[in-house]
Amino acid sequence: MSTTTEVRDVRQQMENIRRGLPDEVDGIVDTARLLVDWRHYVRSAPWPTLGAVAFAGYMAVPRRLEVSSPDVKTLEKLARKNELVVTQRPEATTRPSVIDTFVSLTGNMLMRAALAYVGQQVGKFVGQQASEVGPPEEVRAR
Repeated sequence: MSTTTEVRDVRQQMENIRRGLPDEVDGIVDTARLLVDWRHYVRSAPWPTLGAVAFAGYMAVPRRLEVSSPDVKTLEKLARKNELVVTQRPEATTRPSVIDTFVSLTGNMLMRAALAYVGQQVGKFVGQQASEVGPPEEVRAR
């Protein structure tokens, strides 16, 4: 008699677990969605989130390359270890001033306008020459 009661109790507990399982799964899914949503962290703790993002950005930027002028022995040692890196320094270039940019832009506009004008004049001249000569003989014969 006790075994049938135990079996009945176990079945009842399993049935209760099965009934509550969908609600628990939905709760777990909602919690997981909340954990991966970055907006939740920004809303709930904006300053620590900002600090974490700033730290991640700081760590993502590579460190500045240290350039040194070693002696001959150090160069030989680095060359043996295949750690010698030689880079050519680019020449210092100056950025064009606002006036230089304006002059360049204006010059380009004037050059394009002049080419367009010359193209129009050549088109007119060729058109006049073609009209004075007349149509080809094949066209006149028809």
